[in-house]
Amino acid sequence: MVTSTLPRGAMVALVTPTTADGGTDLPALDGLVRHVVAGGVVGISPCGSTGEGARLTGRARLEVTARVRELAAGLPVIAGVPMLALPEAVQELRQLGSLGATAALVAPPGYFPMTDAEIEGLYRRLADASPVPLVLYNIPAFTRIPLPVPVVARLAAHDNIVGLKDSSRDLEYLQALVAATAEADNFRLYTGTDTMLVASALAGADGPIAASANLVPELAVQILDLVSTDLPRAIELQRRLTDIVGACRKGTPPSGWKAALSTLGLCLPTPVPPALPLAADAMDQLRRELAAISTMNPATTGAAS
Repeated sequence: MVTSTLPRGAMVALVTPTTADGGTDLPALDGLVRHVVAGGVVGISPCGSTGEGARLTGRARLEVTARVRELAAGLPVIAGVPMLALPEAVQELRQLGSLGATAALVAPPGYFPMTDAEIEGLYRRLADASPVPLVLYNIPAFTRIPLPVPVVARLAAHDNIVGLKDSSRDLEYLQALVAATAEADNFRLYTGTDTMLVASALAGADGPIAASANLVPELAVQILDLVSTDLPRAIELQRRLTDIVGACRKGTPPSGWKAALSTLGLCLPTPVPPALPLAADAMDQLRRELAAISTMNPATTGAAS
């Protein structure tokens, strides 16, 4: 059984660049990884929600993770594992182990409802079988299955469960998690909500796994650095980041982020099928909004260039 202490700091929920016909664009993936590493992230999470992991084949997810692992400059790689069937999830976790992934980000399967006992039993079975540590993924907007605080607190004591990413946008829930897992060694709490970086850090979270770090990785890094040294400045930068997030919340996620990245030449605006790219009018609006943000806040982003 492998355990791992994950870092505190800003990580990226990595976009999966795709070609015009929806295949994986490996050259663009290489450039995007170099971009986020240069921006100062402390870890990379491919094939999660922003990475459209649930739309990719298992083979494509492994291909993306292997490529990221090669390019990540020694940074932790936390690979997303979408799950419906337990045996297939276990198999993918074992394959991730052979690739050298640092950990796996695993949301509960979202088709059937689950009791607390079933959620806990599922993650214990996965953790017992997995060669890589697990990061629990609370994203009830997609799965319709929230991870209850008492269940998380018990799972946090498992040697092979090392963290949780919370994308619920619920600060009260996050605060309850911080309190409930305070005594758990080797357990990290991350937010998936880019608009709550300051609030989450003040509540005790260890950092974000953020979609915005694809576009402006340095901004999340700066915000976290400033929370403890210059809170007013951190809040100012958080407002800038919130403006960027608002501009990119267009289309079917993560189409807005891919469209924004395309303005930097980092990838095409094409999502994984069957999702569609932004319509022309939405793309034009995105360009205008990013240009306005860049004009008002020149240090924030080059997204309008």
